[in-house]
Amino acid sequence: MVLLADKKEGKLSGIAKAEHSIWSGEAMVFCPRCKALQTVSLAGNTLMPTRKFTQKRSQIYHDCGSSQPCHLYHSW
Repeated sequence: MVLLADKKEGKLSGIAKAEHSIWSGEAMVFCPRCKALQTVSLAGNTLMPTRKFTQKRSQIYHDCGSSQPCHLYHSW
């Protein structure tokens, strides 16, 4: 999974938007439909198993039924 972001977007509540890269660690996931915000773990660009989020190709989706992929932010 490649984390995409526009550098012009800057920061959201002090969390820097993720840039193109391959990485492992934690990321904040924000659902555009229900506004859920949660920390998830990634290993080699793959979402670690979680009950509320699923990965389809390079996108992560929340289980609220949103057809829009979640936004990912670096977790520092």
